Amino acid sequence: MAVVATYHYPHGTVDVCDDAYRDATPEELKRREERMWKVAYDIMLRAEIRRREQNHEESL
Repeated sequence: MAVVATYHYPHGTVDVCDDAYRDATPEELKRREERMWKVAYDIMLRAEIRRREQNHEESL
């Protein structure tokens, strides 16, 4: 297993290993990438909601 790609996000890092996609079809790779982006978006959305809630509480 070797790390072939690393994605850095404000709230985490994703390492992609060669065994994560070695036997996957192009369709499966596309599905996995879409899922990765959805998870990243959900993480960022929840972080933004928490940030806004904290700012709202501080302004009260």
